Amino acid sequence: MAPATRFSFGPAYDRETVPLLPAGNGSIPTASETTTPETAILTSRAVANWAAKSNGRIEAHSFALDAPAGSLSALLPTLKLACLTDDKRRPTVSVDSCDAARVWSILFAAASTGGAYNHGLCGAYGRLEAWKSMAVLTGSVATDALADIERRVREHRWFAFDTSTPWFGQVAWDIGIAAMSPDRQTVSVLAATDTDTD
Repeated sequence: MAPATRFSFGPAYDRETVPLLPAGNGSIPTASETTTPETAILTSRAVANWAAKSNGRIEAHSFALDAPAGSLSALLPTLKLACLTDDKRRPTVSVDSCDAARVWSILFAAASTGGAYNHGLCGAYGRLEAWKSMAVLTGSVATDALADIERRVREHRWFAFDTSTPWFGQVAWDIGIAAMSPDRQTVSVLAATDTDTD
């Protein structure tokens, strides 16, 4: 019998694993980080309870690209994310292109049910925090009209990713989400992990 999936919140267990390409390939656009302390906090809202009340780690970033991205799996390692760093070997990444509904279900599950040692925010507040994270991943701000946020959510390309790096607890609570703008020149990333081992 196969072990319980450790991608409870992320990509399907049987996704093909793709080696991360080294940085410096001329076909990969250059990324400039646009993350502010405020956007990092707001992006993390759906998983904040994992870090506040359990053993969770969170990473949230946004980037502007100097050209349209052709491949997210090629772009990811150039972003120098802690969740994709492994000093001992070249990590691999599993990338799942998905729709907004799939991302919503991941974020809602994370916010409402919580991590390893907490019970989450339950239904109503879980929905609110998941919605806030999803909105900020598209570059929306609190003053934007709901219709504008919904349009951006539908227009963005959504991905779930997982990697073999030790940053992830690789127990049951692993999340890797990326949102790419319609012009493929902005990318936002939210990664989170939690574990029931100290």
